[in-house]
Amino acid sequence: MNSAATPSACRWCGIPARDHFQQWKPPVGWHKYALPTTEQIKARMRERRRARSPKPPAHAS
Repeated sequence: MNSAATPSACRWCGIPARDHFQQWKPPVGWHKYALPTTEQIKARMRERRRARSPKPPAHAS
């Protein structure tokens, strides 16, 4: 799985609905795709944005 999950990926395992089928993940065990919470969507969007942002250049001393 990617380090930054797609915002609409499964709330339990982060796998996109299209690729999900049936998965096992502790502590929920076997599960079908479940919509993520609004908070998860926001957090995933922030993480993706932060990962795409260019890092400021290091200043040489």
